[in-house]
Parts: sequence; structure tokens; C-alpha cells
Amino acid sequence: MKSVFVPLLSLVVVLVLTVAAIEPPKALTCEQTKSLVTPCLDFLTSKTNTPSTPCCEGFNEVIFSAPTKEEKRATCNCLKEAASHIPNLDNDKANKLPKVCNFDLDNLISKDFDCEKIINNKP
Repeated sequence: MKSVFVPLLSLVVVLVLTVAAIEPPKALTCEQTKSLVTPCLDFLTSKTNTPSTPCCEGFNEVIFSAPTKEEKRATCNCLKEAASHIPNLDNDKANKLPKVCNFDLDNLISKDFDCEKIINNKP
């Protein structure tokens, strides 16, 4: 019996660890979201011509931390609200940010973006 129990227990442990490892990411708070895109401010206010690596990495983390439609809308609303407080926000650069960072999605950092338009296949 012991010879069957140890391998079975080992298999259960491996399965539990595997499931835990592939658990979807937890949604970020609005404050965490804003913190991750803060490195983009120089690009979004035309102080630089290209976004920094930390900007694109933070933007990437924001995108992948909002897998559901509701989380995407919440992230969008958070960024939209934050954008309304950025003096000299360049909407053209905000519209270009996803493409410049190599993401296929609609602009989420515009004051004018309609977060209700978010659909399942685009954040």
C-alpha cells in the first residue's frame, strides 16, 4: 500500500503546483495600474519621441493583468480618469502607444476613449 501511496501523493502535489502556477493573474488596483504606466508620462506629454522600455513593460503588465471584459473596462476607466489629470497629454501619442509598444489593442489612455466599447478579443 505504501508503495502506491507515495507516488500518488507526489502526483497530487505536482498537479496542485501546476494548477497554482497557471492560475490567471490577479487584477491590479487602479493605483497599481497608474504606477505601472507612470514611466510612459514623458512619451505621453511629448518630452520624448519613443516610450521607454519600463513604459512598454508596465503597459504590458497592465494589459495581461486584466483578462476579463469587466477587468479591462475597470482598467480602461482607471487610465481614462488618470489621463484627465495629465497636463499636456498628447492624444496622438496616447493613440500610438499600444502600436509603438507592439500591442494590438485600442487606445486606453485617452481622455476621450469610450471604455464601454471594449470587447472580449481586444482589451
